Amino acid sequence: MRKYLLFLVIASVSLSNCKKQDDNADNFNVNNIAPNGFNFGTSKSILINIKLLSNLGEPIKGVPVKFCFLNDTTVVFTALTNLDGAINSKLTIPSYVEQMVIRPNYIGFIKEANAFIKDNSLDLTIGGPNGLSGNVILSSATNNQDSKIKTLSNNFIKSLSANFSYLGTYDVNGRPNYLTSKPSAVSAELLGFLNASLPEEKNIIDHHLVYLSPSASRDLDVIKSGEIFVTYVSEGANFQNTMGYYTYPTGKKPSSLDQIQDIKYIFPNTSGLGSRGGLLSGDRVSLGNFNAGTSIGVVLFSNAWDDASKTVNPNKYERFFSDKNLNPENDNNLNLKQHSVFLDYEKEDLVVVGFEDTNRETGKSDNDFNDIVVFFSSSKVNAFNKQNMIKLSEPVDSDGDGISDDLDLFPGDSKKAYSVFFPSQNGWGTLAFEDLWPAKGDYDMNDLVVNYRYSYNVNANNEVVDMKADYKVNQSLAFYKNGFGVELPINQNVIDDVRGYINSGKYIKYNQNGTEAGQAKAVIIPFDNQKLIFDNNVNYSEPIRVIIAFLKPQPISILNAAPYNPFLISDGRRSYEIHLPGFPPTSLADKNLFGSLQDLSNPAIGKYYIGENNWPWALSFVEPFNYPTEGKPVNLAYPNFSAWAASGGTQFKDWYKQ
Repeated sequence: MRKYLLFLVIASVSLSNCKKQDDNADNFNVNNIAPNGFNFGTSKSILINIKLLSNLGEPIKGVPVKFCFLNDTTVVFTALTNLDGAINSKLTIPSYVEQMVIRPNYIGFIKEANAFIKDNSLDLTIGGPNGLSGNVILSSATNNQDSKIKTLSNNFIKSLSANFSYLGTYDVNGRPNYLTSKPSAVSAELLGFLNASLPEEKNIIDHHLVYLSPSASRDLDVIKSGEIFVTYVSEGANFQNTMGYYTYPTGKKPSSLDQIQDIKYIFPNTSGLGSRGGLLSGDRVSLGNFNAGTSIGVVLFSNAWDDASKTVNPNKYERFFSDKNLNPENDNNLNLKQHSVFLDYEKEDLVVVGFEDTNRETGKSDNDFNDIVVFFSSSKVNAFNKQNMIKLSEPVDSDGDGISDDLDLFPGDSKKAYSVFFPSQNGWGTLAFEDLWPAKGDYDMNDLVVNYRYSYNVNANNEVVDMKADYKVNQSLAFYKNGFGVELPINQNVIDDVRGYINSGKYIKYNQNGTEAGQAKAVIIPFDNQKLIFDNNVNYSEPIRVIIAFLKPQPISILNAAPYNPFLISDGRRSYEIHLPGFPPTSLADKNLFGSLQDLSNPAIGKYYIGENNWPWALSFVEPFNYPTEGKPVNLAYPNFSAWAASGGTQFKDWYKQ
């Protein structure tokens, strides 16, 4: 807002004669825009309590779990499971968000679990004997991958002459009723090997090209008569696939599709519980007794499960066979026809099969070969010919930090394991200020508009090793030369070094480590005069990056509480701080200004930075905010602001997005 000489007259009035509001008045005065005690927060802090367990109940440690909003792939938080397989943390999210998506990206678990927030808490167990429990949403999701299928050439779709049959009945989700009474054990150790061998969203060509070796086993040759079982481990697919099998005498492999007479469906719908299916890790099917000299081929029917009819349509899209010569691609030099890998887990005498469910010539396949993961076992020891079978890869931890290389973002650095961003890696939060405090402003919230983003490098113990704070001035329609600071929720003595400030050198005093001197907590001052970086003549195209190094790692549970306690410094007057409503001042603020002019702060009851009629001087958003034009109050720029404020934030929680 533009400043006028009238303010100088107002400011000269004796502060001791200013009228204060009676804090014992009714909770809501007819002239107030909001109830007393409402701090105009557009975000909320939720508790995250997540556990990853094997189907034996074993904790799965060291898995970086990602959190997203519903219908948005943007990662807003990442954390590692601890020794108990748990994540216990806090996260700041928009107030209107009621559901989240949890992505373990770990074979053995659902690819994406949809969960609801209850009582500001997100409680969920992924895995375990029940497969999925807690605040879970099990309703069907929209298949957003149909576009991939529709791009395929009709030349690839050929009807099979084989007879198709089910092994028995199944429920409405396609989960067999003929599962064995006792599920298979899918141990934490096996899951570690699987994730080292077939990591999620990583091209097998880049990390295990040997799995595609022309000499590697393609089908399963039975060399000892006995009962054969197939166990479901997990799916990493967006399709509702079907898995089946066929047999032939060993050594007489079918050379064409026409030579396959019978195909039986093992799993009519290979989707897991919570992912438009019902399968649980460990679900086991007996295929019956097989004589030595029998070979088993596996076929995946891409997206063949039909939710409407609750049946399998084998000719709906494409089929991919374990025998690559039967697959639709035109193979040149890259083994694009191969869609499965057969891997030996010698310790438990299992043969693991991983499938890729999308045509690999279209460029839409991620080639991670874990869209469906199962394993074969037998009632007899060493029942399968493994002479040409490649072994599962053992997890490797190059830097010895307890996180396997396939999950470690920094596999060669024991001090770092992953990175966290707030509000996201590419997103920005917004802080909007009025700068006339303690005098009344025009409430257009554009005197200083700052976008922010925080990034943290975190070690295997979920401790922050270092952090970066990016700030950019989005707008500054002020006459004043305002500064900007942030009080962090840590002591300044734990900080080794702070650098990256834009400083005029006129009024900010620093400690040797770069924090502001005279403060009880660590305070950083990204810039002390916005006109150095944003006015009619200067406009930084790059954000100001403040880099903070610590003397020792700090718990992520403390530092992920951004945006912390940001504040504006009014016109170079260090003692004039303007904070978000409800947030206390720093040690250098002039406490005598509280209750003066139009400010109704009352530190005795923790009431800060609320003005006449309960107006704030600052607003915070954990996402972009389009500030009002000059001189237009926020309640006129946004029609639902008034109703939101009057309701104490319970209605129109997304008012600024409309």
